[in-house]
Amino acid sequence: MSWNVHWGTAHVPGRPRNELFDPLVELGPDVLGATDVVVFPEAWRSHNGESFLDGLAAHGLTNMVETSFTTLRIVGHNRRQLDDPGQGWWELAIATRHPIVADAELPLARSISDAVPQRHARSIRIDMGGREVDITAFHVSSKLWYAAPWVQLRSLGQLVADARVDGRDRPALLMGDANLWRTMIPFVLPGWRSTVRGATFPSWRPHSQIDHVLVRGEVDAVAGEVLPYSRTSDHRAISADLQLR
Repeated sequence: MSWNVHWGTAHVPGRPRNELFDPLVELGPDVLGATDVVVFPEAWRSHNGESFLDGLAAHGLTNMVETSFTTLRIVGHNRRQLDDPGQGWWELAIATRHPIVADAELPLARSISDAVPQRHARSIRIDMGGREVDITAFHVSSKLWYAAPWVQLRSLGQLVADARVDGRDRPALLMGDANLWRTMIPFVLPGWRSTVRGATFPSWRPHSQIDHVLVRGEVDAVAGEVLPYSRTSDHRAISADLQLR
């Protein structure tokens, strides 16, 4: 599952801008209890150490890694503000119920107008009962619409190839917010297969799919879906049921 939760602050019509919400409450125990891996491209951890991410352990998602992008101020303004020290960290997070046996950060190419000084993808290898699977989470810039996603996703493709987490040695997944339409993915990430089809953005009246779970190697999609709308983030969550060969 992947869901860009907008740092846990509301960004939809008819609700106060930046009103705090708990993404785990929105997903619910049935969904989380059936999930092996979840990615949050716009997670949040405050400077006092608190985060909605800590509640994942109660659902069995006890193994987690987090990559910090930049500090933000999200409360008390009509929109988020990049600010130092801000109120906490914008993070990319992956949580899983399976042991993590390898972990690496992959530095994405810089792109013009990106407010984040340096974006990283986060790649983990999990052990699923003796079978290892590579999972790489990402969130690329939306600036200039196609330009930044194109640059950063192409760099991601090269990075996962160089790290050999691209499906050649083990089943592999790419998960996150590409800020690029599904029909363009084969041009920037050739060889990766889409597992979910459906518009995800903007959540209240979606017209484009920019959130993806992609696979390569010995893994097949059994089913994929866009989860129902909730009056929270400007993205809808996506979920894929996968089968290892």
